[in-house]
Order: sequence, then structure tokens, then C-alpha cells
Amino acid sequence: MENKYTKDTKEEFEMLMKTICVITIGQTPRTDMIPPLKSYLPNDTRIIEKGVLDSLSIEEIQNLCVEDGQTTLVSRLKNGKSVVVSKEKVIPIIQKLIDECQKTEIDLILLACTGKFPFFLSEIPVIYPDFLLNYAVKGLLREGKLGVIVPLIQQSEMISDKWNEVDFKTYITSTSPYDGSHEEFVQATKRINESQVQAILLDCMGYSNEMKNIIREHTNKPIIIARNIIYANLAELL
Repeated sequence: MENKYTKDTKEEFEMLMKTICVITIGQTPRTDMIPPLKSYLPNDTRIIEKGVLDSLSIEEIQNLCVEDGQTTLVSRLKNGKSVVVSKEKVIPIIQKLIDECQKTEIDLILLACTGKFPFFLSEIPVIYPDFLLNYAVKGLLREGKLGVIVPLIQQSEMISDKWNEVDFKTYITSTSPYDGSHEEFVQATKRINESQVQAILLDCMGYSNEMKNIIREHTNKPIIIARNIIYANLAELL
């Protein structure tokens, strides 16, 4: 059968396709994150993954450890385990990955982390989840007290400051999206239930709908997952 698509037609079709680059703080592929993202996007969207730790040795990753006065970030290694790094130390690596994107046909960059970052130099639009999440929740709830689940309790001060900027008080507890057990999510939910909050927020891109379902079984509070807010808004640009 004759192929009805010519080379020129194929090239025109590919020009119409949108390409996004997902930059994760950990390693790729993010098999936990990309399939849910695809469910929000047009079927022909191309996704390129870049990981801050992709090209680094074990020793180099260890050198990114958090030191006094630095900000803790948690992400995922290729083997599914969690990794802790310093935000201040990975910022130059993120900028390098964004610089690489400028040399290719990419339409959008998603920085897949809800931590607060400075604006990076880029001619390609960059989606900053921390800013987007703050104001989406602000639009939903206005103000009050949030029960916030984060990967590590050491992130409490950073998270509290972030939500104070948009007039929310917080009760913060921790359970890892990568290493946390079913029972740990249950116990985190019970702690939050005792703190008189308006809603529960899972403030990390690693938290999933499966984790939300565990929490839902033990609370009547609204539950907000960071990644769902980010993915839905990202899809509006494609």
C-alpha cells in the first residue's frame, strides 16, 4: 500500500507538535511522574526529560549534600529511592540544563520541583511550580491554615515561609513520596486531622493520586496534590 504521508507532510506535522522538557532534581527517567503528566497533555506532545543528577557519579551526588544554612530538596534516583540535595548547589546545574534546551526545538520547560527558585535565564518559557501552586491554592482557599505533607521534616521552615507569603498558616508533617509506607501516610493524616486545618496539601511533585487515596480514607478534608495543579495548568499552554 502506498504511504500517503510524504516526507514534507511528516516534517510539517512534526513542526505542529509541541515539545516540553521536564527538568527533575533527581535522575531520569521519572517513571512515576511522566505517565500521569501525559494524561493531561495532547496525544502528540513530545516530552524530553533532563535530570540534575543524570550525569553525576555517586561521589558527585554526595558532594551536593545540604550544608548549614542551605535549603533541603528531595527527589528520586533512577532506582526509585529518594535523594537529598542542596538547592543552592543544584541551581547552577539547572541553569546549565536550561541552557541546553535553548539549542533545541523545545516549546516549554517544566521545572519539576515545588521548591522556591530564582528566575532562570531562558528564552523558552519556564513553568515554576512553587509560584503556580501558591497562587492556585490562594485562589481556591484565600487564606487560613493548611496541613502540608512534605518529604522531610527538615523542610518545615522553608515550607512555612513559602506559604506565609500568600497568607497561609501551616501545620507541617512529613512522609516521603518515594520511601513512605501506607501506614506512614495514615499516621501523617491523623496528625493533620488534629490540627484544625482547611485542607491538606501534598507539597512535592513526587506525591501521586494513589497517595491521595490513602489520605482520603482517613480524612474529610479537601486534598490537593501539587503535581495535579501543575500538570493541569501546563496543559492549557499546549
